[in-house]
Amino acid sequence: MRGSTPVAIPVEKGRDMPGWTFQPRSTPRGRCVVAPDIYGPSPFYAEVSRLLAAEGFTTTLVDYFFREGPLPEVTREAAFARRAGLDEQRALRDLSAAIDHVGAKEARTGLVGFCLAGQFALDLCAQRQDLATVCYYPFPEGVDGEVAVRAPRPIDLADEIRGPILAMWGTHDYIPLDVIARFEKAMLETGVDYTQRLYEGAGHSFLQGLVEERPDSAAAHGSWRETLRFLNAHVVGQVS
Repeated sequence: MRGSTPVAIPVEKGRDMPGWTFQPRSTPRGRCVVAPDIYGPSPFYAEVSRLLAAEGFTTTLVDYFFREGPLPEVTREAAFARRAGLDEQRALRDLSAAIDHVGAKEARTGLVGFCLAGQFALDLCAQRQDLATVCYYPFPEGVDGEVAVRAPRPIDLADEIRGPILAMWGTHDYIPLDVIARFEKAMLETGVDYTQRLYEGAGHSFLQGLVEERPDSAAAHGSWRETLRFLNAHVVGQVS
C-alpha cells in the first residue's frame, strides 16, 4: 500500500498476519492499530491509516481475514460468505498479538475498529487494559449470519470491559437504536470511561465521507475530529 511498510505479525501456530505500517514524518507521538470492516484492508482504511500517521501516530493496518484469503469480489455477499469461515475467537487472538507486536509497553495503544472489527475491539477491551479504543459503528449484540466460531457479544462482557472507549454510530445505521441504547446503559452502569456519539442522519460506514462527498460527510469530519481529540488525550496524553 502506498506510503506504508509491509510487516509480518507473528500469531499462533507459526503463522504471520500481514500488516502495513504508516510512519509519521516527524517524531511519533503514539501507536495505533487499525482493524478494518468485514471487507478487509481496502484503500479507504489505508487512507485512514495515513491520516493517523499525518497526526503523528505510527499506525499499523492489519488483515485479520488473512487465513480465509482475499475476497473474490467486493460485494456484501462475498464478504459474508468469507466471514462464514472465520474463527472469530482466533481473530481476537490475532488482533491482540498485533497490539503486542506494534504497541509500546509504557503507553496505551490506540485501537480503531470498524463494523465487525468494532465489535472485536470492544471484546478486546474486556481482555486488555492497555488500549484507548475508538469504535465506528460496532455491533454491541453481535453480527448476524453464519460464522465458524463466534466471538462474544460485547454487551455480555459489560462488567469486564475497560476504557477509555469512544463509540460512534449514525442514527440511520441498520444497527437498531435500541441496541445502541442498551449498550450505552450497560456501559454507564459499570462506570467505565465510555463516551458515545450518535450522528443525526448518518448511515453505516459514514466515515467514508472523509474521502468522498456524501450526505453524511459532515458526520464523518465531525467524528474524525472527535477521534483525534480522543487519541491525543488517551494515547499521547495531550488534549487539543
